[in-house]
Amino acid sequence: MGELVIPGFPLRFSDQPERLDLVAPTLGQHNVEILQGFLNYSEEEIARLEAEGILSSGER
Repeated sequence: MGELVIPGFPLRFSDQPERLDLVAPTLGQHNVEILQGFLNYSEEEIARLEAEGILSSGER
């Protein structure tokens, strides 16, 4: 098939860099932040989920 060129956004702010290097997060990379920040899980609850193999957190 070949390369696909995706055109940039036609409007630009003055301080916007020419090209943004965006990297998608890996699966589970932000589990701890979501569980603690939005769902109020404690560190013990998260550790239990990881020990039981239900949750995988951090970089892989």
